[in-house]
Amino acid sequence: METQSSSNNNINQNKEKEWRAEEAIAGNKAALEALRELITFPLLYPFEAKKLGLKWPRGLLLYGPPGTGKTSLVRAVVQECGAYLIVISPHSVHKAYAGESEKSLREAFAEAASHARLGKPSVIFIDEIDALCPRRDSRREQDVRVASQLSTLMDANKHSSTSLAHIVVVASTNRVDAIEPALRRSGRFDTEIEVTTPTEEERFEILKLYTKKLPLEPTVDLQAIAASCNGYVGADLEALCREATLSALKSLEGNEDMFCLTTEDWKHARSVVGPSITRGVTVEIPKVSWADIGGLKDLKKKLQQAVEWPIKHSAAFSRMGISPMRGVLLHGPPGCSKTTLAKAAANAAQASFFSLSGAELYSMYVGEGEALLRNTFQRARLAAPSIIFFDEADVVAAKRGGNSSNSTTVGERLLSTLLTEMDGLEQAKGILVLAATNRPHAIDAALMRPGRFDLVTSIFYCAICSTTRFGGSV
Repeated sequence: METQSSSNNNINQNKEKEWRAEEAIAGNKAALEALRELITFPLLYPFEAKKLGLKWPRGLLLYGPPGTGKTSLVRAVVQECGAYLIVISPHSVHKAYAGESEKSLREAFAEAASHARLGKPSVIFIDEIDALCPRRDSRREQDVRVASQLSTLMDANKHSSTSLAHIVVVASTNRVDAIEPALRRSGRFDTEIEVTTPTEEERFEILKLYTKKLPLEPTVDLQAIAASCNGYVGADLEALCREATLSALKSLEGNEDMFCLTTEDWKHARSVVGPSITRGVTVEIPKVSWADIGGLKDLKKKLQQAVEWPIKHSAAFSRMGISPMRGVLLHGPPGCSKTTLAKAAANAAQASFFSLSGAELYSMYVGEGEALLRNTFQRARLAAPSIIFFDEADVVAAKRGGNSSNSTTVGERLLSTLLTEMDGLEQAKGILVLAATNRPHAIDAALMRPGRFDLVTSIFYCAICSTTRFGGSV
């Protein structure tokens, strides 16, 4: 009896010690559960599925920005489930001779089937599937053959009569619309899960995971660090921890016994490692605060209410049913601190700051400016809360109708794209468009309405007392 009790205790202890994916990754709970269901449910509930006539899905597509942990998720769940993993990447499949690429895919599925017949699931993971199977209108003959072969193999896997041979196909991409649409249907990739940028709480969990073996000074506040890392993905947070550790090592000066990560190490790491999702269109925000700008007391208060409050007190706004402003336009003569005010507002709100000018958007190639504009809004959504700042907005949003020819000008196309993107912000949270101009009457009237630029305010220079004054809303 004692032996049986001891045996039961050992079994319970083993169950408690079972490795879980959460020990290696944090956040992305929806993707984690979807992967667990895809891989383990057919083995856990085979009789129930047979009784109900249920056919388990065999494909899952993970999509999201680079560095959000798509590959890490798959590897962690595979390790947790004890599944057999086969990784397929574009460079491992693309071969020099015709037919070799398709042969590589057939061999991968055959290898997965041989392991699945032993009673445990096999997972075929296709990394960067957009490069392997691009859309039909943008691919070579080899890509057509590879996509056709993959479709055939996935269809055959779905209709497999061997109950033990459970093979699932998981693919990842950061360009979901670039994939061949024939693969994105039920029966192939049945489910699509977005792996997006982590929230503040998820960033906190990721930081705790990466720092669990690091000695932290008692004053280090990981929650505050997570709050300041807006727009950081998992890979960025890993790099942040690595940079903070290197900073601590450099400050040792031979005294290894005192190794400890301080708040200064984290500040240094933040200055070195930025959010990768905002690279290319973000400018560094100067350390400008409201106190650095003299006068304009009423205007600063209005900007705090329009910019800072909705971001810092979003929960209160939602609770009271208040819709935050989507756009603010500042206008006044050159040199009256319009750009400085915008940067101070962004700094006070601790929001991701995206800055665009007419020179960046006007390109010699058709469609490039519109693509940059759409890409900026997309990144702003991923890095929310965020502020998109347009300097010299009259260049980007000039009035229509001045062109004598029937052709659409670059400015009109940019304006049309801007109007569409600003209307799309109604479904987004924590995104504000700030614009500055010294020619407000040159801006198209379609932007000067509530729902787009909700607040239009002027700043003018008083020649009598030599001060800049706030002119109120227009």
